[in-house]
Amino acid sequence: MADKLYLIASMSSLTAAIYFLAMRTTPGRGIMRMIERVCMGAALCWLCHTLLSPLGFEIAQSPLAALSAGYLGLPGVALAAVIAHWP
Repeated sequence: MADKLYLIASMSSLTAAIYFLAMRTTPGRGIMRMIERVCMGAALCWLCHTLLSPLGFEIAQSPLAALSAGYLGLPGVALAAVIAHWP
């Protein structure tokens, strides 16, 4: 039983090490790309909320809105605004 656990642990640690090294050597791929897009979407939602709130437009400030804005751009912000006013 211990031999099987040792084998599983060593293979999973080797796989994790290869994955993290691959993520470090190839920028703009994988989970970092998703994180960058969500952060840019959050910034875009905040900017549109700041600029359009005096005009009466409310932009949602949520992870879903940031995700849609990050992947779709300004149409994602419009989608977040529609979702914010959904009944």
